[in-house]
Amino acid sequence: MLLVGKLVCLIACYLGGIVSGVFLHELGHSVMALLTTRQKVALEVGSAGARKELRLGRLELVGRSRGLRYGATRYDRESESRGVQAVVAIGGPLASSLAVLLFAWLLVNSVVGDWVWIVWLGLLVANFRILIVAVWPIEYRPDGPEGEVWLSDGLDLWRLLTSKHD
Repeated sequence: MLLVGKLVCLIACYLGGIVSGVFLHELGHSVMALLTTRQKVALEVGSAGARKELRLGRLELVGRSRGLRYGATRYDRESESRGVQAVVAIGGPLASSLAVLLFAWLLVNSVVGDWVWIVWLGLLVANFRILIVAVWPIEYRPDGPEGEVWLSDGLDLWRLLTSKHD
């Protein structure tokens, strides 16, 4: 019975880690956008459903009730240089990498099989998944085939760095 409890804990920490990890990843993008631009920046978590907003200076936090494994950082990209766009694109994977390193360190410094170890494992796996999806060069449509096309950070960086200058 204890094993079932630990498995449920692992799954819950993984799912919670996905949502909090998406927020952390987008916060990395948002902080870089706030530091390198003078624009208002929207940090969104969720792709559909009821919308809640909170404004903190130039940063607007937007939460939706569905599609919590997706996130976006919105600002007027076209008014910024490729260099600024690249710095903002790197912010998310950088934040996810730091989270992975932190949870790996906590995991290594915990007793294998303990409840705390299970929590760190779930959070580590969730953030590692977010990091891999972010750097893998793909485009996807979280709202289905007719929805908006989103680029992974890896594909976004690839296109920024390899396209011809205007």
